[in-house]
Amino acid sequence: MAPIPEIMNLISQNISTMIDFAVEDETLSADFEQFLTKNNINIQKQSDIENCLIGYVLDEKMQNNTRVLDYFMQKNPDCNKKIINALKNSFISIFKINKILKNAYSAYCLANEKDFELIPLVKMVNLRSIGLYDFIKARMIESDGVFYLLEIFECFGEFREYNANIEAVKCLIKYPKSQIMYNDEKLKDIKTNVEKFYKKFIENFECDEIVTSNTLADGLLKELNGIIETDSAVKLEKGKYCINNIEPGFFEIKGDDDFLNNAAGGFSTSKEPYNVGFFMDKDSGLYIIPFLGTFNEILKVNSLDTIKGAVDCIKYIMASDKVSPNLIIKKANEYKNFIPLISKVFDLDFKDIREIIGYFKADWQQGEMFSPIISLYNSKAFEKIIDIGDNRNKYR
Repeated sequence: MAPIPEIMNLISQNISTMIDFAVEDETLSADFEQFLTKNNINIQKQSDIENCLIGYVLDEKMQNNTRVLDYFMQKNPDCNKKIINALKNSFISIFKINKILKNAYSAYCLANEKDFELIPLVKMVNLRSIGLYDFIKARMIESDGVFYLLEIFECFGEFREYNANIEAVKCLIKYPKSQIMYNDEKLKDIKTNVEKFYKKFIENFECDEIVTSNTLADGLLKELNGIIETDSAVKLEKGKYCINNIEPGFFEIKGDDDFLNNAAGGFSTSKEPYNVGFFMDKDSGLYIIPFLGTFNEILKVNSLDTIKGAVDCIKYIMASDKVSPNLIIKKANEYKNFIPLISKVFDLDFKDIREIIGYFKADWQQGEMFSPIISLYNSKAFEKIIDIGDNRNKYR
């Protein structure tokens, strides 16, 4: 195990090297420009570029679905792979400061609900604005069993717990693995709840997939929630949420990435109706997938010209982090034309479903992952948000 100061220097040096590489490498530089355009990021000053580059390098995937850190390792085979892999497992969350030590913080992570001793990569004297019981939004990285604060983005005072919990849930959705990292008990609880959720879903629908409308999705989610929480033996009315009157098609939904809002009941806000799929994965939980019905119809007709937005729909479903590999495997088994059609859309020559999963779902092959819905159901931060919201509504 290397001394802590040496590890701190290695982390800083490797990040600087990767940032320089991202600027100098033509492929990555062009991809970064596309990333800024796609996300409507407007750079105002030099520090904005540096901050965006760090987040891009550590978290994002390139347009060809390769993670930026993996591309860096491919192009730099002699790099410090131990540090790069540590960076790949880093995540942003909210931490409550429970004790201020000489060179570290004792803090509680709201994502995985565990306590950590966190060593900042800057001197503590520069962090005097952070007080006892404050909440900080920060990136945590682990190396040789020691935990570090790589970046500190924001500080919430101790009386802003509600805001801190909202931000914690947003981080959890972006970094779902953070919920189970370094916490075997949490992993065990989630697996138990997934098994329970799966059983109830199958009991009600006698299948693992149902397609409904966006206007009915909120009600279905609410009823499912009630059945799961109360262990109710009452089944949902058959056919109540099935649809057959929405023309299959695809369009960009404004605010679709705001999963926290949608999960709380925002699917019906769209002025234009669309289909929403509920897929119950036996291994990782419930997924709510806009345009899953359209995706199914495209595979059924085996054409990219018949249904409006067919190509964009396939790209949306395949690239989404909110779609599990088991659903992709299921579709490949249901439709013989699946592999040729996906190959055509992406202009690639996939030989089998394993290649497709390796290309689009590589993250799933690196450890346990669960659906956003299951992550929220097992989050104390999300529970507190809902409880506070319900209490506020009672007194309006």
